[in-house]
Amino acid sequence: MPDAREVYREKPSQDEIDDVLRQRVAAAVGTTNEDGSVHLAYVIFLREDGRLYFETSSTTRKARNVARNGSASMLVQGTAASGRHLMVAAEGEARVLDGSAASEVNRRLRAKYIRPEALDAVDRAWSRFDDVAIEVFPARWRSWTGGLLHAETERELGIPYDDAWIED
Repeated sequence: MPDAREVYREKPSQDEIDDVLRQRVAAAVGTTNEDGSVHLAYVIFLREDGRLYFETSSTTRKARNVARNGSASMLVQGTAASGRHLMVAAEGEARVLDGSAASEVNRRLRAKYIRPEALDAVDRAWSRFDDVAIEVFPARWRSWTGGLLHAETERELGIPYDDAWIED
């Protein structure tokens, strides 16, 4: 039977991390407000060449925070192809992209989530509002999985872990 140290220090493989970062899930983005508090928001995201991107409006708090202090954190939760649930967090420097650089990134980002036949219309609609992209250069990655905790829970339950949760 594993102890708490083993349960909470279990790490996913790089393949599992890559699986989750390819998924069409939302990421939680954290930026720092002027008063030092954390601003959190959910975004759709894209990973390319070791960087993470999300789109937003230049008027949003997250864009203003990045422009002011040049940093951001992102957290993605997903289920790897292995079936293990995991979290992947990145933190590092960030910058605001605008103009054609933002338009190009936002188009690629949207293409990850939007059906090809709807992409042009969504692009026209969203581009009027989301005029910038945020590029995050992760300096630190963290990842963890609840695999051992789930296995222990299943042992106690006698049923699959996911079957214990209330569905709405």
